[in-house]
Amino acid sequence: MKTTVDVDRKLAEEAAEILGTKSLKDTVNGALREIVNVELRRQLAEQVRNGTLPVPTQEEYEELRRPKLPIGALDGLDELFSPIERRQRTS
Repeated sequence: MKTTVDVDRKLAEEAAEILGTKSLKDTVNGALREIVNVELRRQLAEQVRNGTLPVPTQEEYEELRRPKLPIGALDGLDELFSPIERRQRTS
């Protein structure tokens, strides 16, 4: 989104130094991203404090850890590797 904004040059330079950005666009976008991240972390900390953070049950956790590909879905991939790569993988 293009827009015109009066920016405090000294503040923008300080922010660029902190964020490690080179352009004003990257500095502004980086600062906005950081503000959003700070708020998300604040909300997460509040959920932890209040005990309202959703924690998966053991069953849900195991489901998350279960492989998503059907058994055998990766069979035949060895043909994509050269004989040298195959030897290195099996050694």
